[in-house]
Amino acid sequence: MTHLKKLLIAFCLLASASFAEASGVISEQIYFLEEDGRHALVYTTSRSDYSKYNMWFQNREGYETEDYVKDFLYIYPDEYTWDTASKNGYTLLKLPGKSFASLERIDLEAGLQVTEDGVYNFNNHRDKSKTPDGHYGLWNSPGNFKKIAYSWVFPKNLAPSEYKSNRRGQWIRRHNTITYYGSNVNDLEFQITYRPSSHALYEALRKKLADEQLKIAQEPKGVKITVAATVLYPSGIAVLSDRGKSILSKAAETLKDRKNVNITVEGHTDNVPISPKLSSTFATNWELASARSINIIHFLVEKGIEESRLGSGAFSFQRPIASNETEEGKAKNRRIELLIEENGGK
Repeated sequence: MTHLKKLLIAFCLLASASFAEASGVISEQIYFLEEDGRHALVYTTSRSDYSKYNMWFQNREGYETEDYVKDFLYIYPDEYTWDTASKNGYTLLKLPGKSFASLERIDLEAGLQVTEDGVYNFNNHRDKSKTPDGHYGLWNSPGNFKKIAYSWVFPKNLAPSEYKSNRRGQWIRRHNTITYYGSNVNDLEFQITYRPSSHALYEALRKKLADEQLKIAQEPKGVKITVAATVLYPSGIAVLSDRGKSILSKAAETLKDRKNVNITVEGHTDNVPISPKLSSTFATNWELASARSINIIHFLVEKGIEESRLGSGAFSFQRPIASNETEEGKAKNRRIELLIEENGGK
């Protein structure tokens, strides 16, 4: 079986001399997806009449044997040996017994693609690699899986939108969990598509603000609107411009009736100190960033958004998104960010 990492982790069940009398392998693999959409805890278990199991790891330069299991939280039974010679290009972890279980935290990067609008597409066989004997994806040897269940458990902020396999089987969705059930199958390739629960809000804001000079990004926990500070405010000033009021009014129209979201307004600046002319109003960039953020809060309240759903943050020049060594970079760093996240309300 494989679940995907750059180092291709493969579980191979090797037959004992009595394989012909064995009843076959029953296996489960459960992905507990994390809120960032890019990591998961993976629980794997198999039961059979086999006398031993091998867990395959594609060799990595500089790796000692124990490095291959450094992300495992547990392996059962916790009795194993290593084989570095019998399979060219692979290191094998050899487990005794008729059953095994493991829990591992993995990075999904090798099998994951994320679109510009925040949709996640995972394929456990994206790299199209195969073992020396031709196996791929999630596999068993010798023989097929007698029965297999392959599940994804999604956190509240993410939801599945499409899921399919290259082998015949049944998909069941219960709440925010999807499971594939297969019988007498092998070499399984799964494609799982999921997206943030706030995707509908992202689409609504993108449509509403399509003509404005700003960036809307879909993130795992919500939506982020980034606006250049000069679009909302004149340089060095914390009083909203007419253009700024127009943009924020449009955003408020979409947000005010969505009671299940909170909005945090963050103020960011470049690293240029406050000029002597303005220092009596804003002692440092911290005060300027804070004033701009709070003034947007007041404006959104005027437009009908409850104060209980709003928050303010000021970061001065401490969180740049570009280099402050160039004028172009400084312009990017002078910005306002609105972070819009679900709060569990109705």
